[in-house]
Amino acid sequence: MNIIEKWMVNRSFTGKSGERLAKKLLSHAPSGQAGVFLDIGCGRGVITRFLAENYNGEFIGIDIDQDELEAAKSQPCPAQIKYQVADARSLPFEERAFDVVIAFGVLHHIPDWYKAITEIGRVLKVGGVFITAELVYPEWVTRMDATSSIKFGIYDLDTVKLVRMLQDEGFITLHKEETGRLLWRDFQGVFEKKYEKAWSRV
Repeated sequence: MNIIEKWMVNRSFTGKSGERLAKKLLSHAPSGQAGVFLDIGCGRGVITRFLAENYNGEFIGIDIDQDELEAAKSQPCPAQIKYQVADARSLPFEERAFDVVIAFGVLHHIPDWYKAITEIGRVLKVGGVFITAELVYPEWVTRMDATSSIKFGIYDLDTVKLVRMLQDEGFITLHKEETGRLLWRDFQGVFEKKYEKAWSRV
């Protein structure tokens, strides 16, 4: 990521506002307050540390940026946290390894975000929960960013397709809300992996 992209990622869903959001969305999970947690796009580890300090379990924070992970590791860190470099589109974990997967402000920075959704479905246990919060920009904004000499690294995120893909992966919606802003929409969702695949419902 360039400097502007890092600034964008680190200012969104971090600090106290990110902690409040994590607590709010986890309250919609049936049993999402203990287990093995994966924080995708953890950056400097703000949310990862909050989870480890407030919930029971093991916690893994991943990011594609080594510098951000080094910043995370430099902070006082509970022993149950591990950080590692990894790409959301190709997660280096076994199937059904996690009880909770969190991705705040990540998917709209991935051009082929649908690959990350497939991977999240693969690594979550049945009964596990996927929690996401995203900024959804209109096409004219992402198109402008793509042609600009100063890029913010934002891409189209179709939330209807996102929910449909999760359903195909066996998820049900526990909570979903969207709020319009001046230049984007806030999208928040909590999804439980209820089935191995959607076809297993019948």
